[in-house]
Amino acid sequence: ETPEQYTRDLAILGKVFQDEARARELVDYYLNKVNSIQTTLKNVKEKPRVLLLYYNDKDGTVAFNVPPMSWIQTKMVKVAGGEPVWGSANPGKGWTVVTLEQIAAWDADQIYIISYQKNSSEIATALKSDPQWQALRAVKQGHLYGFPADLYSWDQSDSRWILGLLWLAAHLHPESFPQFDGIAEAQQFYQKLYGLDAQFFEAKIRPTFRGDLP
Repeated sequence: ETPEQYTRDLAILGKVFQDEARARELVDYYLNKVNSIQTTLKNVKEKPRVLLLYYNDKDGTVAFNVPPMSWIQTKMVKVAGGEPVWGSANPGKGWTVVTLEQIAAWDADQIYIISYQKNSSEIATALKSDPQWQALRAVKQGHLYGFPADLYSWDQSDSRWILGLLWLAAHLHPESFPQFDGIAEAQQFYQKLYGLDAQFFEAKIRPTFRGDLP
């Protein structure tokens, strides 16, 4: 659930599969990306107050959830230069349901919607049409976004978390990452980690993109 744990596990896998050079290459890829973000943001004093919500409508009942402080989603917000507003809720060991009243009370600068089953950008668009959500400052100021995904959401602690981190940092601090291109980063990611060329990426991966990209 942390960049440090992830790169540690890659190194262990390199030993298990007797390919430590490849593991080192991948570790360097992740470390370079994280270090680049941290270096770019080291002098940034303004940290947007961020609310990251997992949308779940299982059994027809809509629920919004926040992650524990120890999970990768919270870590990503911090590394990307944001302040997770849900820390005061003291979420437990899993996703914690929060009410709209609590969401309003947090009064976040920016809100990000995660969905593992649906297109998060479509959910965000629907929420923008909801009178209750329209009263939120983040929505009024145009800062309600669908977190990106392809085959899997970019917020999870699988290999794609680095894409989610890069995208989030660029959204929170666009003035610090004016050249960010989410599509180009994703293409580089699939080439670097999985050996998939640009043609395969365009044909098989890019059509699966969901959320607010680029």
